Amino acid sequence: MRTVIVAVALLGIAGAAGAEIALQDEGAFVFRRICNIQPGRNAAARALARDMVDLVQRNYPGAEMSVQTGRWITGAQNIERPVDQILFSERHADPEMRRDFSEILMGDDGFRALQRELAGVIDFVSCTETQFRERR
Repeated sequence: MRTVIVAVALLGIAGAAGAEIALQDEGAFVFRRICNIQPGRNAAARALARDMVDLVQRNYPGAEMSVQTGRWITGAQNIERPVDQILFSERHADPEMRRDFSEILMGDDGFRALQRELAGVIDFVSCTETQFRERR
């Protein structure tokens, strides 16, 4: 008799959990790139990052891009000799929208000019990228 009661209780819990999962919608698709800043170039990297975010917000009002500086542990970061880093983050509805947005940006002369300037202040070889869905 106990086994039947436990089984019914477990089925009830599983059914409730399934209903909860069905109600959750997918979160935004997030793309992040962290790059090491060249020694002594932190102020220039911050200024260029602000210019990049301003350009995106001005030219593409629906886009979500942010930039922050700090220190994160990545494959290119030595814990004994930390360097300043820059984190670029974008939020999109899905991976296809991220690809479309990247293509649009690469066609923007102002954005490409900022990318060239960034090449002088960050170490692109050190960049690490992550992509994930936000949890809701």
